Amino acid sequence: MSDSKDKKPVTFMSDDKGNLSAMRLMSILALVIAGLLAYVEAMGLGSESDQSQLILYFLVAAFAPKAVQKFAEIKK
Repeated sequence: MSDSKDKKPVTFMSDDKGNLSAMRLMSILALVIAGLLAYVEAMGLGSESDQSQLILYFLVAAFAPKAVQKFAEIKK
């Protein structure tokens, strides 16, 4: 039997085993950046370049790696 003291608490920024997850941090940062870029584009504060494609890239960067990671991990 394992001690309950040995288990790490599972939080929003940790994986299923309680280890801190850099992938989740990267996903949250990419999502926040996409939101900020969308705000800048909506308010007309940015340059005249096409920012919608950049926003799409950040949205894909926020969600795709985490989805791929879930499929790549082997459940034991």
